[in-house]
Amino acid sequence: MEKRPYYVNVESGEILPIKTASTFQFEISASDEDVRKLEKKFQEVDSAASDTFVRSHVPYVPYSNDPDNDRYDQKLREAYRIIHDLGQDETRRFIETMSFWNPEKPEDIEKRPETH
Repeated sequence: MEKRPYYVNVESGEILPIKTASTFQFEISASDEDVRKLEKKFQEVDSAASDTFVRSHVPYVPYSNDPDNDRYDQKLREAYRIIHDLGQDETRRFIETMSFWNPEKPEDIEKRPETH
């Protein structure tokens, strides 16, 4: 499959084929299938973010003790993994500096103590 340049804005979930169409953080080289995969991951991130909305309005439940927040964090990590894998050298280098980056176990998230 032919790969073309795309420009990604993680916050908005945009994947654009034109560099000047919007602001972007990352440049990737992707096939149509790659773009669909990343779009699906952004939809999962958005869904997980919606699930965290209720917790954000309950002051006695800390962020660190909420499975919905864990799911959101994991989906966001998965999106960054896809961007890293498709990214230009500069994109990959930048993502590798991020505090959550663990190329050996990208699916691992911080294990939080169970609260009962």
